[in-house]
Amino acid sequence: MSPFQEWASGLNEFRLHAGSQDFGLEALAQLLEHVPLALAVTLGPEHRCAFANRMFRSAFSADDQTYVGKTVSDIVGARHAKEIAVRQTHVFETGETYEVLGLPLNLVVGHKTTYWDIKLVPTRASDDRINGVLVIGANATERVMAQAEACRQARDAALYNERLALAVEATELGLWEWDARTGETYWSDRQKEIFGLPLDQSASYEFWASALHPDDRDYVIERVTSLLDPTSGGRLELEHRLVRPDGEVLWIIGRGRMMYDIKDGVKKPSRLIGTILDITDRRKGEESRKLLVQELNHRVKNLFAMASGMIVLTAKTAHSPKHMSVVLRGRLEALARAHELIRPAITGDEPAPRETSIDEIVRVVLAPHTDRETPTQMSISGEAVPIGPRAATSLTLVLHELATNASKYGALSVHEGQLAISWAHADDALVLLWQEANGPPIESAPAVEGFGSQLARTSVTSQLNGAIDYDWRRDGLRVSLKLPLDSLTS
Repeated sequence: MSPFQEWASGLNEFRLHAGSQDFGLEALAQLLEHVPLALAVTLGPEHRCAFANRMFRSAFSADDQTYVGKTVSDIVGARHAKEIAVRQTHVFETGETYEVLGLPLNLVVGHKTTYWDIKLVPTRASDDRINGVLVIGANATERVMAQAEACRQARDAALYNERLALAVEATELGLWEWDARTGETYWSDRQKEIFGLPLDQSASYEFWASALHPDDRDYVIERVTSLLDPTSGGRLELEHRLVRPDGEVLWIIGRGRMMYDIKDGVKKPSRLIGTILDITDRRKGEESRKLLVQELNHRVKNLFAMASGMIVLTAKTAHSPKHMSVVLRGRLEALARAHELIRPAITGDEPAPRETSIDEIVRVVLAPHTDRETPTQMSISGEAVPIGPRAATSLTLVLHELATNASKYGALSVHEGQLAISWAHADDALVLLWQEANGPPIESAPAVEGFGSQLARTSVTSQLNGAIDYDWRRDGLRVSLKLPLDSLTS
């Protein structure tokens, strides 16, 4: 609101009556001289000044001068004279008031621009004829500058918020805040997306607590609650799991800081603010790398064990060192070819696209254990079934694991052992049977499933969507694989 609006409320004209019985023009002029507004009266169509109070004169740095008889052009100079004269003429001719807020004026050459709220009011003589204009001015420089500063700060704040929003979007951070005094909770849209909360729903402490993974809930709540104690340091960083409403389990890393207020000399918790980041992919990567290291260790041990077994078996049937060398080299080369087939499954690489069949896979996997110069220990039977590269890698891994265990502990670990592998269609699935015989007697099933067996089971169930069953018979292990036909084409 203009500083003079309350004072000039309803002031649409100003009457000058000479010879008032109780209050003359001189007394009025003396009164207006000290009003904290810039006041001036101009008379006639030429708008010559008849009165200008001290604040009006001060605006032009002319406290000791009189402006009586001067025109607008004489007073304000050529910079503003034309515009002001046009407004004064309009008021003088129509009797309408004119008002403008925050008008920039350079009233003194070489000085800074000042801003003014100006109101022009017609004055009337005793015969009700308009004879002049009353100019009312209020210096609004502080207000205008304060508004400009407020606008600048608002723009800076908007720019800061925009940059922050872009930074948060780029990092995919969820932002959250919890008011420890009122219990009110704020979650950003990204925070809600991570937790699976609809964007149009408000977050709550209860929803957050219920979303924590049951195995992590007590620990996380205890850590957050500890921040209510000012001696805790007020900082939080922890990794934990959450369960979305759709049942998906995510890993997140949360960072937060508790803000404290001082009340009656005592530090009290006020607001807990922080961020979360979905690190599910990172955790899966770490678990995959850990599994890869385990698998590599497992494979290295198996390779040494198989090589050792091949040396022993080959030595028993070799006619001479040269013959042993030739046979053993062939078996080791076959082992290398079999290992190359399962390399994508170990390293996570894409399998090379190529046409293959179950028959080819079985023969490549078992080649290292075959002695061409003696009656075979193995029988292989089954129709030609084409198989895709991904399914081929997974099935090779399973068969390689079975062959490895058979060469270490089962039928392939002794010369007289026998192995029969067969497969056939059964409805919409392929059933493959692995049957060992004449190997070391099996006293009982293993008390704990080994890493290799776990890997084989995972390959069948997770990657081939099938089922695997182990039957630990005393006379030899029997394994049954049931694989959906549609899973074999990928």
